[in-house]
Amino acid sequence: MSKAKSVAGKDLMIFVGGKAIALATSHTLTITAETSEAASKDDGAWGAATVTKFSWEGGTEALVSKDEGVDSFDAMYDAMMTREPVDIISGRPANASDDGVPTGGWTVPTTNYYKGKALITNLQRNDPNGDNSTMSVTFTGVGKLERVEA
Repeated sequence: MSKAKSVAGKDLMIFVGGKAIALATSHTLTITAETSEAASKDDGAWGAATVTKFSWEGGTEALVSKDEGVDSFDAMYDAMMTREPVDIISGRPANASDDGVPTGGWTVPTTNYYKGKALITNLQRNDPNGDNSTMSVTFTGVGKLERVEA
């Protein structure tokens, strides 16, 4: 058996409504299991727990784009103000390349990705003097996060 290969973080992206978030520098995906105490006298001195609910959250850090029509701060703001869930896909773009953004932009993954609906629950912009403007977006899952393999 050969050595396991790691996933390159640069290859993974979050797509909102089918479009990649522009100028992203990092993404996060957190899946949480909530538990309930299930210890009985049979467990002795040890605690026991059962999973009662799952939840998930995603996030992205990105540079703010000044180009019109790209998914950047203004697009995330508009989506947040609707108070409606957005479609989220997290995975490797179908047209991933080491040569930068392909003509026509990144395309949604077709294999090995996660998808779900989420509310935008936090949107932050940082505009330091003498440096690039950045933004942070937090997506709180609404319902199941589905793993798609093929």
